Amino acid sequence: MTSAAPMALRAGARRAAALLRGLLLAGGLVGAGAARPAVPPDDGCVRVPFAQQVDMGSVNALARAQPQELLALIAGLRIDVLRVPSAHPARPANPLLAELPVAHEQLLQQAGFRDSYEGRSLPAGTCCGLERATVLIRDTASSYTLLHEVLHLLIVPADGIVLRADLETRFALAFHRLNVYQRRLYDDPSRLLNPLWRRDIAAALHEAASLLFDRLRIGQSQEAIVERVLAGCIDERSPYFDAGRRAEGRRYGEAMVDNAVDVFNVLHAAVEFCDAEVRQLRADLVAGHRQETPGTSLSAREQQAFAAELHAVREELARVRAEIESLKRFQSR
Repeated sequence: MTSAAPMALRAGARRAAALLRGLLLAGGLVGAGAARPAVPPDDGCVRVPFAQQVDMGSVNALARAQPQELLALIAGLRIDVLRVPSAHPARPANPLLAELPVAHEQLLQQAGFRDSYEGRSLPAGTCCGLERATVLIRDTASSYTLLHEVLHLLIVPADGIVLRADLETRFALAFHRLNVYQRRLYDDPSRLLNPLWRRDIAAALHEAASLLFDRLRIGQSQEAIVERVLAGCIDERSPYFDAGRRAEGRRYGEAMVDNAVDVFNVLHAAVEFCDAEVRQLRADLVAGHRQETPGTSLSAREQQAFAAELHAVREELARVRAEIESLKRFQSR
């Protein structure tokens, strides 16, 4: 019989998994991408959560620039900007963007630029053979949104790590694998009596947890950081001030922090569920409430070995938890 605590964990994890299925696509967000190598921390760079830093000197210069100077300043940062025409525009085109070269259709397809996107930033060398960092921007997007995309390219790792370009895909596959295993375990926790099931779920948990820090680094954390930095730099004195867009950005940043928590909770709940169920299954075997059958085995040593594997996953998650807490504080200040 399953105890009340594992039942609660299972219900909570199912709710979190259902929510994540709706929100995880937001983690493959506009502007997310593999980061460039870190720059020296002595040119006005400010440390931000998830081991990153922002080139605030460039951000402040862009926020103070007159509109007629903005595109030249962006180009001076070695960032190209390409315009994406709207097939059925719902609002007038931004005149600042009118003279920009148009992004060709093949580039939009390779970059995964969807009809719903306002913009997307592509770090140099990460997509489509682009040698320079590039921003794809909808012709009707506001200048505030253009700055949002540029700011993504001014955030770099503070730890010198260059992330793999396929990180988003690797995490998506790892999370899908974990979700498949967990659904079957939630339906029948007794599968954990099988050593192969314990091996596979431990491997799936470890793979997803080991990628989570960097996945949140380039996704949810960057989105929240970008919007918070822009809100601090673009006030009523800036030519790009837009009260409605600023409020929308604040809500968006808060949603990204919440989404990071949701993703974390899915993995954390899976770890706790598996640990609790294996403990219960071992207790049932010792008490004689269950009997081992062919293909099953759960000795005290095997239970301890499984617990040790989950401990390693918890250590990965502890690092992520600390940065999510830091991100919450950054977003709310």
